[in-house]
Amino acid sequence: MTHLPPDDERWQEFLHQHRPTPPPASEELEEQLMSAIAKQEQPLQRLRLWAVPPAIAAGLLMAWSSYRILIPLPDLSNSSASLEAFLENNWNSVTGETSASVSNESTSSEEWMVLANTAQ
Repeated sequence: MTHLPPDDERWQEFLHQHRPTPPPASEELEEQLMSAIAKQEQPLQRLRLWAVPPAIAAGLLMAWSSYRILIPLPDLSNSSASLEAFLENNWNSVTGETSASVSNESTSSEEWMVLANTAQ
């Protein structure tokens, strides 16, 4: 044990001389403590209930992601014509052109520019 400076030793002596006496122990103290411990709720049950919502969320996320993996992707190599038609129809809807004015194949590039500018 380390030796303390002299003024600390005087404080220790003072505290030893003036320390209070502890109260006498109750004979039923152990029984009171054991009954109080038995009445308390077990902390493990709270931990189990805390883990339920994250477990449900994780299960739903895993089910959704596995469902998305099982859906086959469309084969785009064979459907280029339908893709082109979709893009053309979408573009026409965005620019406000009608299908009658676009379906005319004899329009020149200048007419296309006029049609695109008038739709705005």
